[in-house]
Amino acid sequence: MNIVEKKGNRIGFVLNTNESLVNAIRRSVNEIPVVAIDEVEIHKNDSALYDEIISHRLGLIPIKSNRKLEVHDESSDGKKSLKSELQITLKAKGPCTVYSKDLKGDMEPVYDKIPIVLLTKDQELEILSFARLGVGEKHSKFSPGLVYYRHASEIKIKNADKAQEIINKIKDTLIDSPKGNVKNGDVLKSYMDVDYVESFLGEEKESPVEIKHGEEIVFFIESWGQIENKEIFSEAVKALDKNLKEVLKALKK
Repeated sequence: MNIVEKKGNRIGFVLNTNESLVNAIRRSVNEIPVVAIDEVEIHKNDSALYDEIISHRLGLIPIKSNRKLEVHDESSDGKKSLKSELQITLKAKGPCTVYSKDLKGDMEPVYDKIPIVLLTKDQELEILSFARLGVGEKHSKFSPGLVYYRHASEIKIKNADKAQEIINKIKDTLIDSPKGNVKNGDVLKSYMDVDYVESFLGEEKESPVEIKHGEEIVFFIESWGQIENKEIFSEAVKALDKNLKEVLKALKK
């Protein structure tokens, strides 16, 4: 595994495997439990936004629980377990902008400055909400981040003199940077897609490089902040492994 990009909550690394396995890992990310606001009771809303819009915005705010939760499940009598949810309140009076930092409860918003709604003079907002543990395959608000992949670009040098200018422009995206100037016949690889590399070509009839999709797959993870990138990957692999073991058990019956 070769890390090619690491910026803030985003990481990209090269995997020498096939698309089927990489896609299975990507889909398994939606089986990682994440806390999110799942139910909202709006007691007062004088703002210009509908109740449904505010509820939707609250559900998309990344939060971290200050205590361990169990996956939400209602008992047969309809009572909710205290271990399966957090109560979060929100009270504000205008004029002001209501931010994620104004949420109060046994949790922490990952980002304090996410705007929820603008209140003008004497407008009030009073909300009681419940955060629960869920998975992205049930609803996207429980997704821990954005995960995707693409093939690396393979760049074959045909005219070294003219190609050098292009390579200089994309050198920060090369998986293995060349030592010194490029030579005819050299093959370089970029973790960016083919269209990105082609955007640096001039309008000459004969291109100084030949660009095509390479065999290496570049896997990207951009965390929303509740879980670190490396943990997202490892937990997705664990989820996939668990599912495969269940398939093997079913086949043995």
